Amino acid sequence: MKKDRSIAVVGAGPAGLTAADTLRQLGYANVTVFEADSRVGGKVCSVATPAGVVELGAVLASAECELVLGLAERFGIRRAAYPVPQRFLDEHGVRHDAAGFLASRWDGATIARAVACYGEALARCAAVCDDDLAEVPDDLQLPFDRYAALHGFTPVAELARGALTGFGYGHSETVPALYLMKLIGWLLRPGVQGSLLPGEFFMFPDGFQGLWEALAREHDVRLSSPVTRLVRGGDGVRLTVAGTEHRFDAAIVTAPLHTVHRFMDLTEEETALFGQLRSSRYVVSAFAATGLATGEFLFLLENERPARIGHMNAWANRNPATPMYLGWQQAPGQATPSDLTALLAADVARAGGQLERVALRREWDYFPHVGQAALQGRFFEQVARLQGEGGVWFAGGALHFETVEHSARQARALVRRSF
Repeated sequence: MKKDRSIAVVGAGPAGLTAADTLRQLGYANVTVFEADSRVGGKVCSVATPAGVVELGAVLASAECELVLGLAERFGIRRAAYPVPQRFLDEHGVRHDAAGFLASRWDGATIARAVACYGEALARCAAVCDDDLAEVPDDLQLPFDRYAALHGFTPVAELARGALTGFGYGHSETVPALYLMKLIGWLLRPGVQGSLLPGEFFMFPDGFQGLWEALAREHDVRLSSPVTRLVRGGDGVRLTVAGTEHRFDAAIVTAPLHTVHRFMDLTEEETALFGQLRSSRYVVSAFAATGLATGEFLFLLENERPARIGHMNAWANRNPATPMYLGWQQAPGQATPSDLTALLAADVARAGGQLERVALRREWDYFPHVGQAALQGRFFEQVARLQGEGGVWFAGGALHFETVEHSARQARALVRRSF
């Protein structure tokens, strides 16, 4: 495509802003980003409060997040090591660190074998842990718990269950290993003599959203500008925004694929393909409580099973002087806000505390993904063949694993490959 052609980007989250930035680096000067919300950042949502910044979306960046950490360096955004340790609350109410959790369930020889097998699995998965999901080996299509059992690292998978479920990525019994293997290596690294090393994590004291606000200032971003209709045609792409039609030579859509039918007319093939996606109700709550330990990131292992959906998966307090917590829940389909508050209160009480109030709450339509049957049907290869049809490319979270880093990398890779 000629560098003077006009390109629209739909969405100003990490994927959309990374797509726009990559286009500019490639020499495209006529790029417009449309965002339905009044802010940029998508699921990176930082809220300033008298007690400090509250992250109602993404919280952490790992040492492997080269794109995110590169933006922080580029724009001078402060970062700091996440200040409190991770703990695991077992079904008996006992707190463990990672090594203690493993030792409470398995002997040393079993743990060492599992860690060795885990290292081998990470090495095998390296090829599918990059920026594309087009080819998926058969074993990675299995649910994660079956994949871990097949390859001999169930103890490591059980340790990681708290974070994988707590961070909103479903349950090991149902989510294909393809997805969760993309994150587990950031959480736990094989060490020497059968040990596991924790991942290195950073936070942004002034707000994670500040990275994307800084990036947006370098681009033509139109806030409060929802795209209500997108029409593909031989003469380009037409977008209707606030009742006004705009014509572009191409468009990059970063909305999740299971939502694009709201503003696009899809073909039968696209409708059938995108209809295979599923997502989760993922709820973040900032709450005050008394009687709970402070200064820790706690995973509630009893609640990481499908039968306990709705209960709190994890909570964190990073300031021991303030009894305020962030908590994360995967909500059942029909759960109301009052239902979720009641479950939160029950979990706090079970841990010996008392819920005082929920100060802030945000629900996300989170982690669009497909199951084993869709992967067997070559879902990602089929989507890849649709890229560029009618001048539209897709770069939403459904095409990768939904972390900030993976979503941004996917958009960058697609732009480099296609433009």
